[in-house]
Amino acid sequence: MNATAPNPSPADANLPDAVARVAGAVAAVVTRRHAFAGVLWRPGWVVTSAAALWRAPRVQLVLPSGEAVAGRLQGADPGTDLALLEVGATDAGPAAASAASAVSPPAGAAADLPRVGDFVFAAGREPEGGVHASFGHVGAVGGAWRSWRGGRFDRLIRLDGGLYPGLAGAAVATRAGQVLGIASPAFHRHHGVVVPAATVERVLDALLAHGRVPRPHLGIAVQPVRATLDGAPAEGLLVSSVAGDSPAAAGGVLVGDVVVEAGGRATRDPEALRATIADTAPGGSLSLTLARAGQRVTLSVTVAEQPRSGCH
Repeated sequence: MNATAPNPSPADANLPDAVARVAGAVAAVVTRRHAFAGVLWRPGWVVTSAAALWRAPRVQLVLPSGEAVAGRLQGADPGTDLALLEVGATDAGPAAASAASAVSPPAGAAADLPRVGDFVFAAGREPEGGVHASFGHVGAVGGAWRSWRGGRFDRLIRLDGGLYPGLAGAAVATRAGQVLGIASPAFHRHHGVVVPAATVERVLDALLAHGRVPRPHLGIAVQPVRATLDGAPAEGLLVSSVAGDSPAAAGGVLVGDVVVEAGGRATRDPEALRATIADTAPGGSLSLTLARAGQRVTLSVTVAEQPRSGCH
């Protein structure tokens, strides 16, 4: 995936077949500005990179058959860098669109966590219809994690380098052709990240149902601080701002409060608070233990859905 990645071994005689098999579910996504990749994850639906798509008013999809069709944006989730496009009709009419919707989604999604050093490839499609691919290795793996944009990933799969132009939204697969997920350049300056297949499935369901992924928030900005709680030292998060008309404001949180616990969990860093909030569905209640002027204050705040941009 980067310029220094070694070429696959000549012994991998089956690799071209694996690339062709995966590319059979890969489309080109063409906007006025540039072209990148998308995957026919389910019949009639293409998943791609939300960051690469940006706010393109019109999108054209070049399908594995070579047909160029319109793409309609169903929804996007910046938190996981996923966007969902509906495969539209061609100039030939709805029959062509029906044929396009029958393209099989990626088969054999990898169930096991890959290991650091495993060989992988990313398969994309040129606007003219041809297949292009990049070859590299898994650079890092890990458990579930959250992006700085608030997206929840079922596992960490980081590539050993960046993505070539046009491979944002590409299918990333093992040498056997098992699809690991979707390539994203949005979360690391120097390395591509794979949005795992399990995450794609979960986000796709939400985008189909709502056009977005509902995420909870309180509406506060915080920073780590040492405070005093009932005469004893304590670590927590200083509330530096409270958004107007936010759940925190309605629940009585004030600027200058120090959040010591949320939902019964210690909150020594912002990520701990984010994780606790994320585990609370919009409309649910979250208990907060605060240090206010050194005294303990307990509040119950009703969590709301996060606006498109905002605080924790």
